[in-house]
Amino acid sequence: MQSYKQMYDTAKKGKAVKTLTPQFYKFESEGDQIIGVFISKAHVDSSLGGKGYNQYIFETDEGIIKFGLGQAADTEVAEIFTPGMVYAIEFLEKADISGGRSVNKYNIEKIGVAEIIEPESVKPEKGGTKVDAK
Repeated sequence: MQSYKQMYDTAKKGKAVKTLTPQFYKFESEGDQIIGVFISKAHVDSSLGGKGYNQYIFETDEGIIKFGLGQAADTEVAEIFTPGMVYAIEFLEKADISGGRSVNKYNIEKIGVAEIIEPESVKPEKGGTKVDAK
């Protein structure tokens, strides 16, 4: 029987290890885009302005990321994201509104249900259930 460390080393060598720690992403320029599957959201208390905002977690081709869209966007989209669905989010602009405030504007498109993709080394062999992390 392998130790946990040996299991880890074997899985890492076989590229079957998946990093679960999300990296922070910030929309800054017009055209910045995220395409990925929605995993979850969490409310974050903000020391700026006294109101909180949502932090969204998505799995993308580059890995797991987290980001905020801003309070105005949260009001519009927070409840429409469905876990397991793939979305494309494009930053359009930061628009000025009354009182010297601004809002972030986005184009958000729903693509479809995410397909589960596993590294080649952990797929079951044809006709069996054995997992071989080579």
